[in-house]
Amino acid sequence: MNTRDYYFDNLKFLLIMLVVIGHLIEPLNEDPVLRPIYLMIYTFHIPLFVLISGYFAKNIGSGDYLNKVISRLIVPYLLFESLYSLFDFWIYDRAELKFSYFTPYWLMWFFFSMILWKVAMPYIIRIRYALPIVIGIAILAGYANDAQYYASVSRTLVFFPFFLIGYYLDKSWIDRLRTTRMRIYSSIGLILTYVMISSYGYKYKKEWFFGSFSYESLGHDEWSAGIYRIAVYGAAVLIGGMIMILIPERQLPWISTMGTNTLYTYLLHGFIVLVLTASDFYTHFTTTTEKLLLIPFGIILTMLLSFSSIRFLFKWLVEPKMKLLLKHHPSRSNRSKSQTG
Repeated sequence: MNTRDYYFDNLKFLLIMLVVIGHLIEPLNEDPVLRPIYLMIYTFHIPLFVLISGYFAKNIGSGDYLNKVISRLIVPYLLFESLYSLFDFWIYDRAELKFSYFTPYWLMWFFFSMILWKVAMPYIIRIRYALPIVIGIAILAGYANDAQYYASVSRTLVFFPFFLIGYYLDKSWIDRLRTTRMRIYSSIGLILTYVMISSYGYKYKKEWFFGSFSYESLGHDEWSAGIYRIAVYGAAVLIGGMIMILIPERQLPWISTMGTNTLYTYLLHGFIVLVLTASDFYTHFTTTTEKLLLIPFGIILTMLLSFSSIRFLFKWLVEPKMKLLLKHHPSRSNRSKSQTG
């Protein structure tokens, strides 16, 4: 009996597609045509991806929880952080090769933060009112000028509330909202949001959505600057919520299957983007039509990297087998049974 929830596969495919498109149009993000699209993507796609990651982190306390953190996060992080450092050194002809495992390279921040979130979660969920506390810490972090890229401190704190929300999230909450009326409201809401961003987005700095800059570095050193982060959170929840309401729950041909391979797309697409940015690729995009072609190009690239054949070719690298090196520990429930039995 197949009990797989295709809803999240469909949602993950949409989000990884937006990640790829966002990175592809980033070099041209100041263009008046692409900027609203870029801002629209960045208002919600990172928080929503983090939320989904938290939703699938409910196995805290299982015997192999830490083993999975090591094999699925720490080892791949070390491998791809090294590969990206080497590739950056080669493609940009750097004068010096640097491996900086505590300052993640570009997109590797997500893995680094995920490691910290997963390690911290067994302790965080023991705290009463954990969610308002981590939200408060995230808002306060913006006042610290030294909490930025090193060890991904800023992003880890800023996006951790979404990870925690995902952990507490019950799928039935989403199902109750996915009515016909709410789908209509969400569709209208997304259109109005895009119109508003197109009209007024030029007034706002895109860095507000990155989670890696202090308030002062964004031009706000007043005591009330934290309100801006609250507003960014509100936008992420509102727009992300509308997206979640609109995602179909049924199995979609190709899409649902490719949604199971987002890890591969995430880790591999960066090499292609680096090749394009290091070349004269973007100099060929001068007209509005040419620039908009980057969007279907991003969709095609996402689909190509999401094929099962890619997973077959790179599984040894992305999901290395660590069973021979890692010991199995019984779960907490099993330990308590053995102690009382």
